[in-house]
Amino acid sequence: MPAPAAHRGPSIRKARIPATSSLKARVMESLEQEESATTRALSQKLALHQSSVSHILKELMEEDLVTKKGKGYRLSNIGIIQRNIHNLMGKSLRCLEDHKDFFLSHDLSGIPQGFQVSMGLVDEGRMIIEKDPAMPFQVNDIIIPLLAQSRNFLVASSTMVPDQQQTVARAMREGGHLKTVTTARVIQELRLKNHILKDDSLHSRIELYCHKNINLHLIVTESNLFLALPRLDGTYDLENVIISREEAALEWGRMLFYYFLSGSQKVNLNTF
Repeated sequence: MPAPAAHRGPSIRKARIPATSSLKARVMESLEQEESATTRALSQKLALHQSSVSHILKELMEEDLVTKKGKGYRLSNIGIIQRNIHNLMGKSLRCLEDHKDFFLSHDLSGIPQGFQVSMGLVDEGRMIIEKDPAMPFQVNDIIIPLLAQSRNFLVASSTMVPDQQQTVARAMREGGHLKTVTTARVIQELRLKNHILKDDSLHSRIELYCHKNINLHLIVTESNLFLALPRLDGTYDLENVIISREEAALEWGRMLFYYFLSGSQKVNLNTF
């Protein structure tokens, strides 16, 4: 019986494991997309033998992470993406290690998985609040003045914090703008308790949206991000609020807000 014919379908290139060794990561971190570097320059910068650098660069080129032009090397587009992923994951892993107790004691289900893996961005520039037992205070003592300085607010929340609402309301009367995504339950409470939404003169500066599944408290202003999460028992922890002023954290917060906004329905303020 003749042997079966060889499969003539498209060849499958064996997938390569991304460069993860510390030396490869160091070399990639030292390379840029636009400006090329020679093996000599890299060896001096990294304090490595030139032969070692050449060997690493050869491996990185085989993995399509580095390109060569003349005597210079630079990251390929794939290399740039992988380096950025490596840096992002490093930040997120450090964030988990530094705040292990927080993550173990809070409900993260309100943060989509794609945003969970990039929470290291939120930790950058995070405000460290030192509590003095002799001088008890509430975190709102820090949050309220920061909100009072703002005029533009993006809010995604499934809870109501009266002091914060009053501060935002004052900003609206002073020319501020507000976009809020919240749940049907909170909207019903707003109908009963929030007088600013009944002020027709402010409707042009306020947008209210309803989302069926929010389980966090997020405020993003021009210069601050505030993030509070529920504890494992479902109650909101408003004393352990993540506060950050870093642009990367603000962008993370904006993207998370618009993620919720994309799945929301706009509420007609004339019904209040």
